[in-house]
Amino acid sequence: MKGFLFFILWLIVNTGAGQTLLPGFARVQVGTAIASPTVMAFAPDGRIFVAQQTGALRVIKNGTLLATPFFSLTVNSVGERGLIGLTLDPQFETNHFVYVYYTVPATGVNPPFNRISRFTANGDVVLAGSELIILNLDPLSSATNHNGGALAFGPDGKLFVAVGDNALGTNAQNLNTYHGKLLRINKDGTAPSDNPFFISGMSEQSKRVWAYGLRNPYTFSIQPGTGKIYVNDVGQNAVEEINDATTGGRNFGWPTAEGTSTNPNFTNPVYAYLHTGTAPTGCAITGGTFFNPQFTTYPATYMGSYFFQDYCSNWIYALNLSGTPTAALFASNMGASSLSLMAGPDGNLYYLSRGAQALYKITSTNSSIPIIGQQPTSTTIPFGDPVTFSVIATGTAPLQYQWQKDGVDIDGANESTYAIDQAQAVDVGTYRVIVTNIAGQVISSEAMLTVIPNEKPIAEIFTPIENTLYVAGSTISFSGSGTDVEDGSLSADRMSWQINFHHDTHKHDEPPRNGVSEGAFDIPDQGETAVNVWYRFILSVTDSKGSIGKDSVDVHPRTSMLNFVTIPSGLQVTVDGQPNIAPISIESVEGLKREIGVIPDQSLNEKDYNFNSWLHGGSATQLIATPTDDVTYTATFDLILAADEWLEGVFPNPARDWIHVRYHGITKISMMDIVGRIWTLPIESQQDVKVIDIRALPAGLYLVNISTDHASLRKKILIQH
Repeated sequence: MKGFLFFILWLIVNTGAGQTLLPGFARVQVGTAIASPTVMAFAPDGRIFVAQQTGALRVIKNGTLLATPFFSLTVNSVGERGLIGLTLDPQFETNHFVYVYYTVPATGVNPPFNRISRFTANGDVVLAGSELIILNLDPLSSATNHNGGALAFGPDGKLFVAVGDNALGTNAQNLNTYHGKLLRINKDGTAPSDNPFFISGMSEQSKRVWAYGLRNPYTFSIQPGTGKIYVNDVGQNAVEEINDATTGGRNFGWPTAEGTSTNPNFTNPVYAYLHTGTAPTGCAITGGTFFNPQFTTYPATYMGSYFFQDYCSNWIYALNLSGTPTAALFASNMGASSLSLMAGPDGNLYYLSRGAQALYKITSTNSSIPIIGQQPTSTTIPFGDPVTFSVIATGTAPLQYQWQKDGVDIDGANESTYAIDQAQAVDVGTYRVIVTNIAGQVISSEAMLTVIPNEKPIAEIFTPIENTLYVAGSTISFSGSGTDVEDGSLSADRMSWQINFHHDTHKHDEPPRNGVSEGAFDIPDQGETAVNVWYRFILSVTDSKGSIGKDSVDVHPRTSMLNFVTIPSGLQVTVDGQPNIAPISIESVEGLKREIGVIPDQSLNEKDYNFNSWLHGGSATQLIATPTDDVTYTATFDLILAADEWLEGVFPNPARDWIHVRYHGITKISMMDIVGRIWTLPIESQQDVKVIDIRALPAGLYLVNISTDHASLRKKILIQH
């Protein structure tokens, strides 16, 4: 949309307008000018720590955002990466330990990865050189989403860590990776011996796993007193989940299941809501908290409830946990891109708004006198620009408003907002509003309007041009210029680029790229699999008087069709870990890597089948890049003719080092363990016998799959070393 201008002024004075709270509640701004906030933590002394995605940890003290950050880390903040996790040690008052979760940038050929570190506070700043690395997580792919990041200590002093699946669904079911899990670790990063998968011979990753089968557990909450753990898992296209991870070892089903499942191996959500249909509806659950403060002015009915919020719909619901969980709307229109909902030590709810770059709290009062929770803001604008002043007030209805300029009533200005369409010199002055109800009145703070003779600068994007289409894994160059009637050509230090990834009705915003007129943006080749996505390149230019002009260009993807068939027809294939009955066609962004696979053993029409091969070759589960042209992938299956006791030609059983297979017409032999992993092993032919070297296999029960030209046969066998 070339030539579309945005006004920072409008954002400042309007963000949060139109919010709806239940009677007796008010929203109060606690901190502002916090760019790209991600998470917060409360200190026992009343300070609030707020993390910024770009690596700065800020401190709000006595109601003021301190100018000097607690620290500023070097992080990879592309997509959903960055400084995204934060918690304070339970003994913070004495040890001053601060724990964070952040993305370490790539170095050379080494990819980026997420890290958990501990820092020591020295007053309001970090103690220099105090970083202690607690745990480095697995390397990240090119997908920049699904990082998780939440941190919290349980009542036993163990640190819980939520980790996203790195946009690869099968990671969630693989215990040998941290991705897609809720971890439980000691303060030094080691695995507690009472974790559910702390088993000799298991991987170090599995020993730290507390729960698995998660997609993007961006936040979770631990209930004071009970230690109950609810994990808020961001869904894909249909369902948002609140999962009970209090008991270790639970599998929440992703990617096979989203929402409620009939699979007895999966634990269903405590509560789930859909993207469409009956309210509540949303797109991403980005906050949830138990409400069990030591004291509060909230009504007693909310004690023990679970509050949760949605990133796109910008509402907050209260979940009543007595009996069957039921949700009731608590607040709506709470500010763009809200997240990190928490119960504060003062008995109020707090949350962050990325759109407003602010921290808010929601207070309850027994007084019926009006309370102004958000004051009007002073601003400076050019002649002819629009301006809107607004307040947010609560109290016994009805509330009456009277705006004043320089202490004199403005005729007809009787709403919570006052707008001037085209500001002129005569409009310069101070503005305030008197809010009145039956119990009394309150006067807002004064906001100064300054109008200057200045035309807005003009931003122009040269590249990418309109109608540019992208391929995943490619690089898009961006460039532009800024001109101003008064200043002439604007230098690069007056420019800022915002590149937002849009998905359906919501967006994933990244920190801006400031001080450049051109650059390059790498499109990830893994990540979001939907096709209703695009990138918006926004160029902002600022003149010497602070006016801002903007231009934007949308870049949409090229797509192809991935067609899947099976022989025989009607069997299942998996795409990104999710099962689908073939034939099926899936539209996909060109260049995007997708994981395709099969369910090895299936039944159809009372017959059993075993996977044989993909016609294009490769392993049963493999990563493919969406090609330029439509493509068909065909999975072939063999009819199982015999099993177990019928196959006396597989010996010895139990086996230790070698397995011998005597059967005519063998084309392939593989072995599957009890968790479904396929093992391809060295095989030697000795006359009419195939000899399999099993010395590298862990001990346990396996299924030997034998494929011939026309069928499959199988045998259970026990390996003992």
